[in-house]
Amino acid sequence: MSVRYGISAVSTEQFLSLPAKLPLSLKAVEFTGDVFGSTQALQKLRLLNKNGTLLCGRDFIAPDLAALIPEENCKLRSELELHFYERCAKAAEYGVKRFSVAFDLFQAAAKEEYREKLSRFLRRCAGVIHPFDQTMCLVCRVPGGGIFDGWEKILQFRRELLCPRIELLLELHPHEPNAPESINQALQTFRLNDFCRRICYDASVGNILTPGALKRCSETRAKGLDPDMLIFLNPGSSKYDSKSLGELDMLVKNFLPSEDKESECR
Repeated sequence: MSVRYGISAVSTEQFLSLPAKLPLSLKAVEFTGDVFGSTQALQKLRLLNKNGTLLCGRDFIAPDLAALIPEENCKLRSELELHFYERCAKAAEYGVKRFSVAFDLFQAAAKEEYREKLSRFLRRCAGVIHPFDQTMCLVCRVPGGGIFDGWEKILQFRRELLCPRIELLLELHPHEPNAPESINQALQTFRLNDFCRRICYDASVGNILTPGALKRCSETRAKGLDPDMLIFLNPGSSKYDSKSLGELDMLVKNFLPSEDKESECR
């Protein structure tokens, strides 16, 4: 299995704070759809792409809207589908092949009517992304808030879509209560069914991603059977600087297998 690490930007401002050339251990950047509204950010996208950084999107539909889509009227859903198409088309211009949207998967696991409406909308989305050869990842937050043990239901929902271009992205929050147990349960359930993860923590309030937490969020599957894995680090909403990027670079370098470290030498 090949594991690649990247960095996530939750706003255009945070994205613009990234250098055009990332540390060698960070192979990818995840950016929000709002980036397409900034000329300066588009220039940064071009530079990152030129420098070989893998570009991925997140929140191509705003999370508050994504959670409401199944309950909204047909006119609003049609407007959102058009907006979604425009973002996918723009992303394709910059070589973006993967992006995520945070629909309410917990509602989908609990309520049949909501699940059916969301399924219909997602199948229409699959038709949108197919011409662009893109993959949409459904964000599954872990822990799920409160007591939640319905990971199997979410996995079943994903399978019943019968859409190979729709996958799961596990958004892991290792500092929350009961996180170790929830993360272990979720990773075991989604074994061989998740190809992308996001590790979230708020560095501005003192949360630190330790090597142990990174290992727990990265290693779960048997050798020889695993597809490639892409893991984004999301240390909050503060701007990136050389110090914060250097710390992430050192953490990832120390965690990578020796053969991956050697491949970074130029």
